[in-house]
Amino acid sequence: MTCEHALTARLTLPSSSTPVYKEECTQCFDNQDTAEGVDVCLSCFNGGCPAGPYNHAHQHSMKSGHYLTLNIRRTAKASSDSDERPAKLTKLEIREDSGADEFEYHTFVRCWGCSGARVESGLENIEPTVQAVIHAVEASKGHEIKAWAEEVTACQHFDELSGQAPRDGFSLDTLHQCSTCDKRENLWLCLTCGNVGCGRRQYDGSGGNNHGISHYEATGHCVSVKLGTITPEGTADAYCYTCDDNKMDPHLAAHLKVFGINVAAQQKTEKSIAELQLDQNLKFDFSMTTADGAKLEPVAGPGLTGLKNLGNSCYMASVLQCVFGIDRFRDRYFPTAADHFATCTQANPAQCLLCQLHKLAAGLWSGRYANLETDSEGRPAHQAGIAPSTFKAAVAKDHYEFSTMRQQDAFEFLLHLEKQVDVVERSVNSGNSNPNKVFDFTTEERLQCLGCQKVRYRVEPARSVSLPVIKRPLDAGFAPVSLAECLDVMTAKEAIDGYQCPECERPTQAVKSTRFASFPKVLAVQVRRFELVNWVPEKLDISVQVPLSEVSLEAYRARGVQPGEEPLPESDDIPNPAVASQQQPVVDEEVVSQLEAMGFPRVRCVKAVSKTGNCGAEAAMTWIFEHMDDPDIDVPEVVAQSESLEAVNPVAVEQLAAMGFARDRVERELRNAGGDAERALDRLLSIPDDEADVAMESVAEPTVDDSQSRNSAFELTGFVSHKGSSVHCGHYIASVRHGSGADSKWFMFNDSKVVAQGEPQPEQAYVYFFTRLD
Repeated sequence: MTCEHALTARLTLPSSSTPVYKEECTQCFDNQDTAEGVDVCLSCFNGGCPAGPYNHAHQHSMKSGHYLTLNIRRTAKASSDSDERPAKLTKLEIREDSGADEFEYHTFVRCWGCSGARVESGLENIEPTVQAVIHAVEASKGHEIKAWAEEVTACQHFDELSGQAPRDGFSLDTLHQCSTCDKRENLWLCLTCGNVGCGRRQYDGSGGNNHGISHYEATGHCVSVKLGTITPEGTADAYCYTCDDNKMDPHLAAHLKVFGINVAAQQKTEKSIAELQLDQNLKFDFSMTTADGAKLEPVAGPGLTGLKNLGNSCYMASVLQCVFGIDRFRDRYFPTAADHFATCTQANPAQCLLCQLHKLAAGLWSGRYANLETDSEGRPAHQAGIAPSTFKAAVAKDHYEFSTMRQQDAFEFLLHLEKQVDVVERSVNSGNSNPNKVFDFTTEERLQCLGCQKVRYRVEPARSVSLPVIKRPLDAGFAPVSLAECLDVMTAKEAIDGYQCPECERPTQAVKSTRFASFPKVLAVQVRRFELVNWVPEKLDISVQVPLSEVSLEAYRARGVQPGEEPLPESDDIPNPAVASQQQPVVDEEVVSQLEAMGFPRVRCVKAVSKTGNCGAEAAMTWIFEHMDDPDIDVPEVVAQSESLEAVNPVAVEQLAAMGFARDRVERELRNAGGDAERALDRLLSIPDDEADVAMESVAEPTVDDSQSRNSAFELTGFVSHKGSSVHCGHYIASVRHGSGADSKWFMFNDSKVVAQGEPQPEQAYVYFFTRLD
């Protein structure tokens, strides 16, 4: 049918930088392969499922007033009966896989303003946008491609290109086929004479026929551009045969104009080199076997949904499986997903982190996407899993490390995830629903001067602990250690030489120790398995014996001020607990975490980052080595409260206040951070409002929640293991315990593969999650 909405529609084309969500719904994991396909909004290019149980496409249309959508559905083609075996793979190659050989695509335009009725095809005011959507790069892949793409620069051969002239017989009609053979894809235009040559032949006979490079060898014309990758913004894949490398043509529009090609009128129709490289990286796979090589049986169901590897995303997948295995996280985002989607005011669900948290929780726990496949012999095979692409783009937005496709540290990602959840949850119910609260506890730091024997106590908020491992070398490797031994080292007394005692009024010796003032519902523990060897972090292969049964932390509970102890007087040289929250140095917590992961004590890490002006881990690490023998290296850094009343950036104030922070706190932390909004946010998140605004008198005993003070018994409910020798490479997997007590079962998550794990092996884990037994 032809409706009024279609006839009067004024649509714009998506540019090469416009995200087009055409492969998957932005609010659930229904995709082109489901029975109803995906509806792409022709106004804002949001992707939505067009049928039950969610029908997010209709919901988006009614909320936005965007009625016209393009439905895209694909079906698998019948497999070939050919017995021909593929050629042996002798090297990694970049080959285009458009999916045309495997799938058939079905599209039509519908109008939700007319109850989802189909719209007549070919309308001149709609068809250009339809074709642009069909040929656009899927938004999630766009983020990945940007992260994978190597740094491409210009070269002198493009800058100095001269003597351009179309060869004899050239016309725009000749651009659709290789000038030497009948190839019509992967065509390269010589920017000197306009010759069109096909790409290189692959080792198995696929690809082109080498006519592009043959033209260069015959003529010396070294610069070319790939037809089909040219965008209206003036970008395209360019190649210099002399440099033998991908290059950028800064004068592309002018060079193409010689051949009558108007860049502004071009639309991208083929995959770029970066896109093809991404496709290849996603094909890497890992086996799922026990230590003795026996295959583990795949499982699937609610809470047993795998996460596809997006390319070095195993660090994220392993943490997410453990975190969403926690009841508080599951209950916060899974049952409330439909309500949130119905009321969310964000125009683009893909860029709303709360939407993506709800989407991920529903995807993992609904069981809708956890379906075992079958192999060629009809036996159960691993599930396909869900791809957390939109979640990764939202949670890692603008982050200098997590937004890339490089391997990252799983514990650092956990800290980053907690921070991002804190930010978005402050806008909901004043943060009272924040699931991060399960990680909250307090530590008690006790400091005693050995000269006057007087003491000072300080209680600080925390969300995790970092345990050292004890190195006991053997002839081959290291002797195993127990979890209790690691906790003993963490809570042991630490000597401080050259302590400036306010009572003795001279440098003395002191001892410091840290214990649990309260216990969290879930205790996150990092084991520092990496040490610095010749300035390179290397992994310590030390087994940590962790009980699968009950673990008691009662021996590490803080006791507060004991009878007969006298408090140290307050001093300008020593942090006053009453204003500790304002005197702590403002440092980059991510850099501090990196240094702690290398085995340095936190006090040294904080001091190094502060002394080097937050200039990064390398500068801070150098400072630590240079000041290792300083007598006050282990004395906490004190930064005097700034008395400056200089005006702060009102835009930053509004942005932070909009997150739910009190305006006076925002202005104070911005001044302390020198106007740096990111550093101010770290401080605002790290100190609860009541602790920041209420001055604490000398701490006689830690004030803790009764439920947290009663029980110190925990059991292991999840852990993240790292396979590999370096923090910069290897592979992460997760093990998660479902249920409790004798009825509990363990499952292993290796990206999209999920198996029952009869005998979990936590000895080599990197991050542990212990749940309190209440």
